[in-house]
Amino acid sequence: MKKIAFIFTLSFGLIGIQSCDKSKVKMTIVKDCTGVYLQNGGRDYFVCNDELLENYSAGTKIKVSYDVLEECFGILEPITCEMAHPFESKIEVTEIH
Repeated sequence: MKKIAFIFTLSFGLIGIQSCDKSKVKMTIVKDCTGVYLQNGGRDYFVCNDELLENYSAGTKIKVSYDVLEECFGILEPITCEMAHPFESKIEVTEIH
């Protein structure tokens, strides 16, 4: 009985650890005058911390982990173009793999 309880506890522990792991998603970098986006499956995601992607060119495919945000935090930059770029959500890149 103790072995079953141990295995049961260990199984839930491993599932919990795996669920905390952020998935690595391969995305394409899109840059225009409105900002930097990561594209996956035809959907664009506005990158709030775009400074991480400064050294990458548009069209480059990278594998990233990210968090979805309600709003970007930090200093607001002035609008530099009048183009609209529709996007799915705002994200913060947490890791580039």
